[in-house]
Amino acid sequence: MKINKKIISKIEGEAVLKIQGKEKIEFVEIEFWQNNGIEEYLKNRHFLDALVVNPRVCGICGHSHLFATAKVIEKVFDVKISSKAKIFREITTSLEIVQNHIKWFYMTLFPTIIKDKKYIFKAVKFASEISKAIAVLAGQFPHNSYIVPGGVTCDPTYVEIIKLENILKKIKEDYMKEIMDEELFSCDLNLFFENLPKDIGKSLNRFLVLGNNAFFEANGTVEKVEEEKGFFKNAFYKGEFYEVGSLARSIVREDKIIKKIYKEYKDGIYTRVVSRLYEALLLLKYVNLIIKKVDLREKSFEKPSIKDGKAKIAVEAPRGSLIHEIEIKNEKISFYNIIVPTQFNLGSSKKRFSPAQEALIGEDLKYTDVIFKCFDVCAVCMSH
Repeated sequence: MKINKKIISKIEGEAVLKIQGKEKIEFVEIEFWQNNGIEEYLKNRHFLDALVVNPRVCGICGHSHLFATAKVIEKVFDVKISSKAKIFREITTSLEIVQNHIKWFYMTLFPTIIKDKKYIFKAVKFASEISKAIAVLAGQFPHNSYIVPGGVTCDPTYVEIIKLENILKKIKEDYMKEIMDEELFSCDLNLFFENLPKDIGKSLNRFLVLGNNAFFEANGTVEKVEEEKGFFKNAFYKGEFYEVGSLARSIVREDKIIKKIYKEYKDGIYTRVVSRLYEALLLLKYVNLIIKKVDLREKSFEKPSIKDGKAKIAVEAPRGSLIHEIEIKNEKISFYNIIVPTQFNLGSSKKRFSPAQEALIGEDLKYTDVIFKCFDVCAVCMSH
């Protein structure tokens, strides 16, 4: 059978879909051909270099890579950080997730159906405000370096905390007015699905959460994750593909609102999109709450005792569970490995289908772009 190649762009890079089928997709292979070799570049470098290198894996979720890098080093050194440092980390990493969800919806997914460019400016507006909020604690954004093994480098005053509270409050209020409210009403969401079936893109109905940051609840452990080696590496849990990301987090957390939608549309495109927009609202409420719990009298940083050892951890990044693994010998990195969410969601196999493959197979060819992009693909992270 003839194979049609389709290049998917605007996914933080590009991917190629090799599609079999004339009107409906009978089978699809997914290819990411880039390779940055960051893990090899880290070998024999000082462990602190990873704090600068790893955020460059991605321009969207660099903060998550910084957070994961600090956490995996802290696990090697058996470091305990203050509640103050934990809260600051939770605020900035949560805000990065919110920012990504908004950018993904309006800049990646929305244009597949709605061509009006005014919606892109809505994403730009929110992204700018969120960057301002993150900058109060972390400085420049993206690629800030304020999370370090032992805590954070910032030590804000009460005036700066009040400034941050005001920014966070406004972002939350504007989000509920312009994007989605607590009843899940959204003019933009309704417009997006006005002529798009809500039940397309059903997938594996298997969900995985490995990180424990913010209010997310893990239902698995990193020890049971394995990679299938190749030019791009599939990621399996207990030998199977699982979906990671906001829908997985909502289902594992047993969110009543999302479960109600899931009951009707299963793990299709509508549930996947709603869960991401709703998660952004939940995270905005969360950061508005925890900022009030900060005790500025606590230390921001405690210098760790350097040890040799190895560790493997997971955090919840915008697109799902992100894994970092390290081995340190004499303060140098002897081994580093990164497993990104796209390896779970957008893997490609002829024997066991990934969430994206399963969602695409059997659907009309005209829905290829929107179904593929509803997983929030990151080709750049995939090419690390």
